[in-house]
Amino acid sequence: MDTSFLKKEVKFQWKFRHSVYVLLGIFFLYIIGVISDAPAPAPVVQPTVTQSQVAEEAAVPQVQENPTAKADAQKELDRLMALSEKAGLVTSYEFSDSASVVYVGSVWYTQTVQFKKDFLAKIGTLKKQITGYMHFEIRDAYSNEKVAEVTAFSSSLKVYK
Repeated sequence: MDTSFLKKEVKFQWKFRHSVYVLLGIFFLYIIGVISDAPAPAPVVQPTVTQSQVAEEAAVPQVQENPTAKADAQKELDRLMALSEKAGLVTSYEFSDSASVVYVGSVWYTQTVQFKKDFLAKIGTLKKQITGYMHFEIRDAYSNEKVAEVTAFSSSLKVYK
């Protein structure tokens, strides 16, 4: 009986198992490296307020609301929305205490992102002049999916579609 064949077979199996274990070890180390490569969070720094800063802020006069500016802004917003409806960009809109939504049609998707952001900014600034806040959403008139918004806290312009 020839035992050299069995020795070669055992040697081959050991080499195969050994190479598989080495590859699994390298893969495991790679995964550990990827997971631990996350950046460390920045420390939170609390701002300090001095008494002179508080006094300066208290001394700043409050801006008086101008009723004619509000009326002019309302007229301009109505004109902008009427023109947008006529062009087919906007199908309907609602600005009230409970909702601030503009519903857009299929023309919205043909416009560039810059145009969409300019449109959001124009409505937002007029709305801020009228009500004092900018937050509103733009939704698709057919699917009710949110396609853009002006966020409430940072007033940033977000275009999703």
